Amino acid sequence: MMRKFKRIDLTNATEDYFLKVGEEAYISFSNVTQVPLHIATQDGTYYELHLIPSVTGGTSGAYNGRFWLYPNNTTYSNAFYYAELFRVSTVFNSNYELRSAFRIGWGASSITAWITNRTQYKNIRGVSDVYATPNCWPDLGVFSCDWIDTTTPWTSLGTVVFQGPSSGEILVRRLK
Repeated sequence: MMRKFKRIDLTNATEDYFLKVGEEAYISFSNVTQVPLHIATQDGTYYELHLIPSVTGGTSGAYNGRFWLYPNNTTYSNAFYYAELFRVSTVFNSNYELRSAFRIGWGASSITAWITNRTQYKNIRGVSDVYATPNCWPDLGVFSCDWIDTTTPWTSLGTVVFQGPSSGEILVRRLK
């Protein structure tokens, strides 16, 4: 059975909107380095996120860098553990990092991720397909990133921050 979501356009939002279960936020962006999601959240919520880039492909390395989700629109020094398994043309490898925000992508990435917001367990895990990076196109990655702070409430899904100017759409569906 296919579930229908009520779409809420948050492209020009200026305040956080609290998605109800069954609603989908739509955010279009063009040539920016940051995209505020303007989605309020609370303990016990669960989401599905799709980042659909429209960055032109290529192997110049222009998009060779990480990008992030800053929960509550800020960073928290060394409060996130990131684990990834990835496959590129010549390597199958893994990565484990301590960071200051949720790492959600690399280069130019098409991402599907699931977001859990519980005070004791705040996590984003997903699958990314990286393109437009030198020597590793495509790059398929499976990742998980935990916010290891169990006391700070996550009240705004936050802001997506890119390495360089990016364009595309973001869909966020509230599942629970």
